[in-house]
Amino acid sequence: MLENLAPRKSKSEYCKIAQVLQKLDESDAKILTDALDAPEVWSAKGLSTALRERGLSIADTTLSKHRNRLCACYRG
Repeated sequence: MLENLAPRKSKSEYCKIAQVLQKLDESDAKILTDALDAPEVWSAKGLSTALRERGLSIADTTLSKHRNRLCACYRG
């Protein structure tokens, strides 16, 4: 009955943050990575707003999940 029991496959291998980072040029990717690594400087909401003003729509919840390693990037 349970012979084929297996974890569900993730719909995406990476989260939206990783997808955006892959599309950005090297300098912009570094700027975003540095901002992600500085939660004491950039709140998730503040970073989301600043990114949206520059044409990148990423929700604060997506940023928080990535920062807390709860996104598809860190699932094993």
